[in-house]
Amino acid sequence: MSVHTYPMTAVIGDYTRTVLGLAVSIVPFYAAPAKPLVTYIFAGMLAAFVIYGLRTLARHLTRIEISDEGIRTNMPSARAIAWGDVEKVRLRFFATKRKRADGWFQLVLAGAGRSIAVESSIRDFHDVVARAAAAAARNRLTLDDATAGNLEALTQTAGPSPS
Repeated sequence: MSVHTYPMTAVIGDYTRTVLGLAVSIVPFYAAPAKPLVTYIFAGMLAAFVIYGLRTLARHLTRIEISDEGIRTNMPSARAIAWGDVEKVRLRFFATKRKRADGWFQLVLAGAGRSIAVESSIRDFHDVVARAAAAAARNRLTLDDATAGNLEALTQTAGPSPS
C-alpha cells in the first residue's frame, strides 16, 4: 500500500492567501463605522476566507491510500473505490497562463456511486495516475480525448509507467 499526501509546499500559498484575506476582512469589519452595507460586505468576505481556509486545511490533511484492491481517501469524507469498480477516469489540465506552460492536473476516478479527485500537487502523483490508467485499461474504459492526451503528456514527462 502507498500513502499520498499534500505536502506543506503544496498548500502554503493557500494558507498565506487565507491569512491575508482574513486580515483584509477583519480589520475593516471591526474598524468601519456601523454601516450595514459595509458590515455585510466585510462579513461576506470574512466568511469566504474562513471557508477557503477550512478547505485548504482539509486538503492538507487528506490522505490518499492506494493498494492492490483500490483507492481510498479520508477527506473531505471517507471514500473508497475498488479498482474493478472504476467506471470513469478523467485527467484534466488547468492552465494558469495562456500558453499552458504552467498549471496543474486533476485526476477524477468514479465508480460504485462514489468519486475521488486528486490534484497533481500530491506526492507521487504520477504513481496515482499510473494505477488509475492501469485500472481503466483492465476495465476496458473508453477515455475521452482530453484524458488520453493528458495521460500521454504525463507519461512523456515521467517516463514509462510502472506495471
